[in-house]
Amino acid sequence: MRVINGIDATNMSRLHPDQRAPLWWGILGLITIESAVVLAFCVSYLYLAAHAEVWPPSGTAPPLLWPSINLGLLLLSCMTMYSAGQGINHGNKRRLAIGVTTSVLLASLVLVLRTKELMAYDFSWQDHAYGSIVWTISGFHYVHVTSMVLGSTAIAILAWRGYFTRERQIGVVVDTNYWYFVCIAWVPFYLLLYWGPRLYGN
Repeated sequence: MRVINGIDATNMSRLHPDQRAPLWWGILGLITIESAVVLAFCVSYLYLAAHAEVWPPSGTAPPLLWPSINLGLLLLSCMTMYSAGQGINHGNKRRLAIGVTTSVLLASLVLVLRTKELMAYDFSWQDHAYGSIVWTISGFHYVHVTSMVLGSTAIAILAWRGYFTRERQIGVVVDTNYWYFVCIAWVPFYLLLYWGPRLYGN
């Protein structure tokens, strides 16, 4: 029996794809911290909007088309990532590789569209409170999408090389959980940034 700080660590192999793996708890901790940051941004946005005379300052709500397409692509990538995870759960390495690769391509398209959208902003982060919070939220999520694309690209390469198995898939599990978080985090941001001004703009 291996006892670490009073905890029986006998079955806590780094290869387990569930709560028995320390890395599983590590990603859970990261997601918890990042969720608190998401909540803080949302509360900050609502606070600034509630105390502004005009929100947004231009008096015009931002366009919905491209952000809505991005939301659809991110949610679709969650489905393909889920399919990938189910594939390796059944020992289907090809399904894993195809699912992760498809997810990476979808998220990469999101980055392209988001880049064009950000470049089209007619305000900077230092123009007003609205600009500051919009650029902060947009930049925060953009960086996270970039990080999940890079991480999942490594997972895809390993998947095509046949590295992962039903017994050795903790890397896939951690990557998938992070992917879900980043994609779902866009939902409250999307509602605040693009529907918020339409619902409570003044």
